[in-house]
Amino acid sequence: MLYETEENKTAEDKLRTALGDAYGYNMVALPIKYSLDCIAYKGKEAKAFFEFKCRTVASTEYDTALVNLHKVIAAANITKATGLKCWLVVQWTDMVGFIDFEADKQIGMSKRRDRNEAADLFAYYPVSGFKSLSLY
Repeated sequence: MLYETEENKTAEDKLRTALGDAYGYNMVALPIKYSLDCIAYKGKEAKAFFEFKCRTVASTEYDTALVNLHKVIAAANITKATGLKCWLVVQWTDMVGFIDFEADKQIGMSKRRDRNEAADLFAYYPVSGFKSLSLY
């Protein structure tokens, strides 16, 4: 949320709505303090948590999808506290895929080219580990 543009927020909202519609979930946005985007309900039962990322490149452009480590830590804490899975959903230009935050990943440092910030810790999930979603 800190760096989200309106364009990015609109794309993530569209993705969240498509996923909710496809699986019959009521997708409820979470307050920023939880670090993830939403919780999914079926009726009154909480089912899972989700983080959405929309990329402007094809899934074949890079071998990994990266997400800031603070999101991975938040997902681990939420899963530990609730017993519910946390899923990372990435929309690339050629596909939409999802992966469990607990999946195998590498941890490393990187620096955003579009921001004047120090390097930060990221989790690198192999794109090959993502399962494809047919939402659109």
